[in-house]
Amino acid sequence: MGEKSKPGVGILSGTKVIVGDNELRSFLKEKGFGEEKGKRHEISLIEAIYLVEKEKMRVTDGKKILDFDDLLKNGNKVEENFYAKYSVYSDLRGRGLLVRTGLKFGSDFRVYERGSSIKSAHSKYLVHVIPEEYTCSFPEIARGVRLSKNVNKAMIYAIVDEEGDITYYQIDRVKL
Repeated sequence: MGEKSKPGVGILSGTKVIVGDNELRSFLKEKGFGEEKGKRHEISLIEAIYLVEKEKMRVTDGKKILDFDDLLKNGNKVEENFYAKYSVYSDLRGRGLLVRTGLKFGSDFRVYERGSSIKSAHSKYLVHVIPEEYTCSFPEIARGVRLSKNVNKAMIYAIVDEEGDITYYQIDRVKL
């Protein structure tokens, strides 16, 4: 029996992973991970961790292959609440949804419906990840909901508890 071929490798560069391998680049593009940058493909650290966990790619820092825990430690160093964000990202991807960064919309993620393509569809949801113990004001929630409505998206808050369980709340405004 032949040995299972090892997945392609990306190189960790700060908070991004750079992929030059053509076969891996094709896979990433087809599945909606990262974006093309000339002859290479860049994916976020969260996307890379997800792909490493699913054994779809490997990541190196130039010295050694990094495993899931190595990448998670790296993420925790550079971003607050990183593991909770990764948990939500992984859960949404596991549900067959296309998940991209929501940074330009002031949220953690923008989410496309199942079967959507980034080039042919618009995201339907903005998802903001918050820990269970987080407190906020009604005006803060209202700002998030107003922003999401202004860009024709639904606002979803993903609450992650201490056990790692995720509860999603969609908040909308009602005009009377």
